[in-house]
Amino acid sequence: MKRIIITVSEYYLHELNVVADELREEGVTITQLHEYGVIVGLAAEETIERIRHHKEVAALTEEKEVKIAPPDAQIQSLNDHDPSPTR
Repeated sequence: MKRIIITVSEYYLHELNVVADELREEGVTITQLHEYGVIVGLAAEETIERIRHHKEVAALTEEKEVKIAPPDAQIQSLNDHDPSPTR
């Protein structure tokens, strides 16, 4: 499951709860529902592809995974291979 952020089209804001129910039926687990048309939730890859093209969905963004090295890890830079300054 991936975390997703859905922006509901302004045209459908008055039906936000209906849109949310339809997304749940499609397999989206809604974790946050904001009255200004943003829905945060979880969905499988197949579900994401299916709902991405719904007319009510203005935008769908998948959360990207970022890996951060531990604090004691060596910092990597372009100069790691050549310790001499390039000026």
